[in-house]
Amino acid sequence: MTGIRPHGGGGGGTPTGRLVAAAGAVRQGIVVTTEDFKSFYTWRTWLGGWLVRLLCQVLFFSQLATLVGDPAYVVHVVIGASLLVGVLQAMQGASTAVRDILLGTLPLLAASPVEPGCFFWGRSLCWPLSGVVSSSIVLFTLSPLFGTSWTPAQVPLAVLLVLLTTLATYCVALVMGAVTLLVPLANNMIGSLGTMATTVLCGAITPVHFWPGPVQAVAQTLPATHGLSALHLLEAGAGLGPTAYAAGRAALAGLCWLALGLAGYRLLFRHARRGGSLLT
Repeated sequence: MTGIRPHGGGGGGTPTGRLVAAAGAVRQGIVVTTEDFKSFYTWRTWLGGWLVRLLCQVLFFSQLATLVGDPAYVVHVVIGASLLVGVLQAMQGASTAVRDILLGTLPLLAASPVEPGCFFWGRSLCWPLSGVVSSSIVLFTLSPLFGTSWTPAQVPLAVLLVLLTTLATYCVALVMGAVTLLVPLANNMIGSLGTMATTVLCGAITPVHFWPGPVQAVAQTLPATHGLSALHLLEAGAGLGPTAYAAGRAALAGLCWLALGLAGYRLLFRHARRGGSLLT
């Protein structure tokens, strides 16, 4: 694609105009992701296939944790594995940009005045939202079987933490999606590395303090690390203050990744709109 320039407009130069344009781009992406999700699942296949698979997956890891002989570790694993269900679904959004290259729709998007980062944030929103629902179901179905206890007041807070952690991790996937535009043939490898890094480093199975200092520092950049910590604190009854602090760190990490992803998409599309061939 060479020499394609977007039309003017895009919401105007005022902050309100830019906000309206960004919201419109997200809404357009949601329209596309809704149709995508319908092509992947029906309610029957989601409930009878996908959800059952996730329940078996978390049950497997939780049963393995019982072999350690430490009830506290079993609780750690069942909560961590349940949260990972949503987190890893959110990471699936990283492959969206490459799919649009294969479909031939990316040059059309570059030729439009849409804000690309906002569009792609909405473009795969079905995955983290599906992750929130499935993660919450798995958490409250299986964790009581392994020694956790949730009060009625904790349940909505736990769901909010799952939502926060999953959406914040989705912002990490947004950055990964921008990277895949640079090396689309490495799409699967980038997605796999991101998924493995999150699984290993966030503390879901192996506590973060097990790793050397530099690895722990990398783990602190992941929203899932702080979201999982908040969920553990909530379940343990540590109080609203420590839980809110950990949740705030998850939100801050997610916002940093979101800003990086929006900037990355903007730079890539600016290059293409000025005559580059990056998006072909």
